[in-house]
Amino acid sequence: MGRVLRNFELVKGGCFDLSEVEAKQPPKQLQSNPKKWLQSSEVERLSGVSGQAVRKVLANRSWRGCDLLVKEEFTGRGRGGKTLLVHVDSLPADLREAWYLERGIVLHAKADAETGETVLVPEQTYQNDSRFEAALELARWKQEVIRPALAFDRGSSERAEVIASLAQETRLFPNGKRKAVTKMTLYNWVRDFEASGLNGLMRTPRKDAGKQMQKVTRAWDNFFQPHIDASAHDQVARELETYIRSLWASGERGWRAISEKSTTRLIEISRDLRVIAFEALDLGRCGDTTAKVTQFGVCSVNRRQVERERSYSIIAVRDKDNAVFQDKYMPSIRRDYSELLPRQIVVGDVHPMDIMMRRPDGTVVFPKGIAWYDVATNEIHFTIVLLEQGEGIRREHVAMSFQAMVDEWGLPEMLYLDNGGEYSWDAMMSGFTQLSRLTQGSMKVFDLQGDPNVAKRVATGRTAIARSRPYNAKGKPGIEGAFGNLEQVFFATIPGWTAGDRMNKKTHAKGKDPIAFPGDANEFLRITGEALEWYHKRPQHGRLAGASPNEVLRGFIDKGWGKVALSRPEVLALAFSEEVERVPDRGRVSYTPRRGKALYYYADELLGYDRKITLRVPAFNPEFVFCFDGDELICQAFPERTYGVLDVRGAEEVNRRSKVFRRQIAEKRRHVALLTLTDETVRHNQHMPDAPDIPVASEVDAGIIDQMARMSQAALEEKLAEPKQPKPKTNDQWGVDESALIGSATFLEEDDD
Repeated sequence: MGRVLRNFELVKGGCFDLSEVEAKQPPKQLQSNPKKWLQSSEVERLSGVSGQAVRKVLANRSWRGCDLLVKEEFTGRGRGGKTLLVHVDSLPADLREAWYLERGIVLHAKADAETGETVLVPEQTYQNDSRFEAALELARWKQEVIRPALAFDRGSSERAEVIASLAQETRLFPNGKRKAVTKMTLYNWVRDFEASGLNGLMRTPRKDAGKQMQKVTRAWDNFFQPHIDASAHDQVARELETYIRSLWASGERGWRAISEKSTTRLIEISRDLRVIAFEALDLGRCGDTTAKVTQFGVCSVNRRQVERERSYSIIAVRDKDNAVFQDKYMPSIRRDYSELLPRQIVVGDVHPMDIMMRRPDGTVVFPKGIAWYDVATNEIHFTIVLLEQGEGIRREHVAMSFQAMVDEWGLPEMLYLDNGGEYSWDAMMSGFTQLSRLTQGSMKVFDLQGDPNVAKRVATGRTAIARSRPYNAKGKPGIEGAFGNLEQVFFATIPGWTAGDRMNKKTHAKGKDPIAFPGDANEFLRITGEALEWYHKRPQHGRLAGASPNEVLRGFIDKGWGKVALSRPEVLALAFSEEVERVPDRGRVSYTPRRGKALYYYADELLGYDRKITLRVPAFNPEFVFCFDGDELICQAFPERTYGVLDVRGAEEVNRRSKVFRRQIAEKRRHVALLTLTDETVRHNQHMPDAPDIPVASEVDAGIIDQMARMSQAALEEKLAEPKQPKPKTNDQWGVDESALIGSATFLEEDDD
């Protein structure tokens, strides 16, 4: 709800003209709009005048130049038990405004297209009943027709003459028809107005207005009403209505299919009621109308009943055709780009090209373009990538394209990135945020999605990148139309173009594959470059008003505009880099890319490092790496050269590194003093407390220990009491028993015997 309006323009005539009010009221609401009929007490409170004065103006049906819409209601009070009610929209403007504001409804001043008068209408969130407004408009039109006759007394000849002349004129009715009004009709209008005012000129609404006369279908109601109660009847009506809505919401195609399926569903519901009369009917056939007394005829659901729930088809559009939903149904606003400067908004997107090519091995490839679109000038910077089979766009491709764009265009002030499935910009978000930090906010970054993860990264970078909603073509200003223009006008002239539908390609002969682009990659880049040059030189209508993108850019340059250049090209390499952790080995660090062999980098500043550092490797061209110790930049390390076995330059390089390392150590030595560690240990211990003496708190009974000692002493004494055995004599030299050796010997003399 908007703010309360403090100043209103003068409302000429003082009456509330509702001819321009758009009908938004649900059709099932009562057409008499009873909530806006006010009693005299409420009018007295709004106006601050006495009740007698209010009843007087209601009886006269006129107040401060306004014709009041008054009707009688039987309440048992007042004269004859009747009370006069006045419609709020016929009150003077200040009272009408006060009544609406009490209910939180702001009235807006609006010029009447027909009369040019200024009227007050409610805001769009609150609209009146369309049928009631049409009846009120017709009643006021009738009043204007008979106004000349009302100036004369009843039964006077002057009134008769005026009515006779009015009957001769052909009039344009509010419904668009042109015809004359008969004298009898004019007399009836005058009689009704003098009796009841504007309310007398309005048609009396039906007492059952807004009530649904049939619950299921007329034929079904008439057949089943004698056999089921009201609750079962209502249940069937609700179930059928829900089923029809569900078919629309599920994406069923067309009213005819829904009508047929709803009819068979109603037959199933009817059979569950177990009504013998219905079960006795013939089944009939699909297509029977209510004229045939069959089950299909009784349960036939017509088109009108199906079309009444068509609004639920928006659910199917939302769930199954997001492109149509975004283009035709989602709310949108109009934006003005006339105040933009070049590079103020640059839109990024990955665009698959519909040109068929072949790799050297004969496989088919469709190039992909990484495009950057300048909203102010309609310029397009295009980087074409020929991917290998099974390969997709990677972050190094985007980083390389972005660097090429910045080299030519300068640094953009704001990036607007696509959020579709062709390439996830999340992989580049840290790089863009880092670039924004390194350039001290020269490139702004915004997040339209409200993603907390992106917002967190953006907060740390103090900048932001704008990202469109997924599959939201209108969210990417101008780029979708520019791509369509490129494809249909400029790229369509290149051989191998397939017209955007790879399942139904443009071919030279029916039933055959299209002829691929005949040249190689270099030739393709040359021809594509010519097409892009034509795009930038060709006049464009619409926002550019017949000027070409090059001419628009020239106009900005003539007014003093210039691009923002980076003082150090290494900034882009640092921003779009991959982070890895390594421990330097004698000044050397290694990095292994996802595709390729290990690379080694060296820097003198890394000599002596024995802890982990962070390497930032450029995404697309790792010709050097940045070495960080935490957030502090240590150095740039460059690829280490490999020397031959007999190459003397290798020895020279080792000597150079040794000298550098010795100088580093010598420099560090200047800031320290060598200490005797033993003396320092003694000094340090003097500041520490000594070990305390431990008191005896209690003694433990050691009886078991004494018993074990006595057992050991008894075993020793028993051993000593044993008689000593003679020790056999052994040869001192060989350590053997001589008697045993002699006893086992054999003499030759005995053998000879």
